[in-house]
Amino acid sequence: MSETPSLTRVWFMDWHGRVLSHDPIRDDFSPAPFQPGIYPGLSALVAFPLTLPCEVTLEKRVSMPRLLPELEMRETPQGFVCLVTKKHNTYLISAPGRGGILTNSTNLGEWEQLLIMQQDFMRGLSTLMVPDKATLIDTQNDQPLSPLQLSSGFVGEVNGKRLSLKRNLQAIEHLGRIPAGQTADLTFHEEDEKSPMTVRIQRPG
Repeated sequence: MSETPSLTRVWFMDWHGRVLSHDPIRDDFSPAPFQPGIYPGLSALVAFPLTLPCEVTLEKRVSMPRLLPELEMRETPQGFVCLVTKKHNTYLISAPGRGGILTNSTNLGEWEQLLIMQQDFMRGLSTLMVPDKATLIDTQNDQPLSPLQLSSGFVGEVNGKRLSLKRNLQAIEHLGRIPAGQTADLTFHEEDEKSPMTVRIQRPG
């Protein structure tokens, strides 16, 4: 029996570890730092299980009159997604620094790629980044781990260990479902390392 798709709200992270957001002053796209516990200013309702390509309508958290372009979501060769304008067939690009977010890119490169984030993923990522939310212990040596810090290329760094956010998507989503007061051992995969690491997550009650 085939699974019936359900609508799920998603957000997007860019190559630089920022989120796709909305500036209500300019009423336009805006990149913003990932802030634990705070949802970005732009999101989308999409059908899950996700079938690509598909049409996607971005929704502003603060309602403003300017219309956003009609977009199609496509999968990239690296397994991420990109947003393409239906009118001009150009890519949404999130440039570093003050480059901002534009929709006129003609080439699919690193800055045009996005990581889809569901609510459980955002909760889990927030937990990894905020010391008060959880204690992280490396079970191999029983040593505490530092809070996760985001870096470019959809990577989080913990004690010098580079964790691919995409490769660890399920573990991070699982963490987002662990209630306060609970402890769980989760498996994470380092970039370019074959052996996974097990992290004991202790959520304060």
